[in-house]
Amino acid sequence: MRGFLGQYQTTMDNKGRFALPSKLRSVVGADKKSLLEGDLVITKGLEGCLSLYPNVEWEQIKSRLSSLNFTKKDSRLFSRRFYASAGVVNPDKNGRIVIPSHLITEGKLQKDLLVIGVNNWIEIWDPIRYQYYLEQYAGSYEEVAERLFTGDGNQDE
Repeated sequence: MRGFLGQYQTTMDNKGRFALPSKLRSVVGADKKSLLEGDLVITKGLEGCLSLYPNVEWEQIKSRLSSLNFTKKDSRLFSRRFYASAGVVNPDKNGRIVIPSHLITEGKLQKDLLVIGVNNWIEIWDPIRYQYYLEQYAGSYEEVAERLFTGDGNQDE
């Protein structure tokens, strides 16, 4: 898989639909099929976005979450929020998907959207919320890179 890359401005119509950018729709998996064909899963993301997962990535996340100890409070809390907000979406022939209304509210989405590729998944942001997120962490990009790539940081944070 080449991975989902880039950021794209798009709009959502009054029915909650938006078109997946064509560059993201062209990303293929090992079987040479588009990763954004068929069932996709959209759910609450982290830091205020929504996350859109191709089925292959969703299955890996489910497997990892299933391996967590259900007696741990954090595991139950995260699983409940993550799965309860999830919905299956299927792009139409024009690459449009409908965002469930509860996720539009969760992501504080308006008409304008920012869609970004994050290698294995796609995030959908309100552009103002994303800019605020970037400003909060403006000085830490290099510090985080150093921790992650030198082995001095905790990659599970």
